[in-house]
Amino acid sequence: MGRARHGSIRSPLWKGGGVSHGPRSPTSHFYMLPYFTRVMGLTSTLSVKLAQNDLFVVENLDIPVEDPKFVQELIDARTWGPSVLIVDESDIFPYNITAATEQIPHVTMMPLYGLNVYSMLKYHTLVLTKDAVRKLEERILYQFNRSDSRELVKKFRVSQ
Repeated sequence: MGRARHGSIRSPLWKGGGVSHGPRSPTSHFYMLPYFTRVMGLTSTLSVKLAQNDLFVVENLDIPVEDPKFVQELIDARTWGPSVLIVDESDIFPYNITAATEQIPHVTMMPLYGLNVYSMLKYHTLVLTKDAVRKLEERILYQFNRSDSRELVKKFRVSQ
């Protein structure tokens, strides 16, 4: 019948048998979006936050005390919403604001280099310092005025 000396029907030689060189580990489906797409997402999310009146700019993050109640009252008085993301240009924040927001679960502080679309959409209110706005504006304008960005803009607009 043609089945002699094959050993097992689970052999890779048989139809429905084993796989000789199959996948070795779970496949990673991680995909990094193109840089210009990420920049466009950042600008459109900032525009949406501004249009919805959920984007606020403050002079700096210096507060007089490290009491969480002070920050909570400040958030309530300014109607900043149920969750707040505070972004500063530097990753070294003043001690008082760090100690105060550490105990408030719905307030998060982030340096500018970590700002992304997911974080902005996750929190209801985005609070930026003036230094962060200047640096963010500088970086976004640089990306839009790059010599190779004109081709990227054309390609991005055609694909939409």
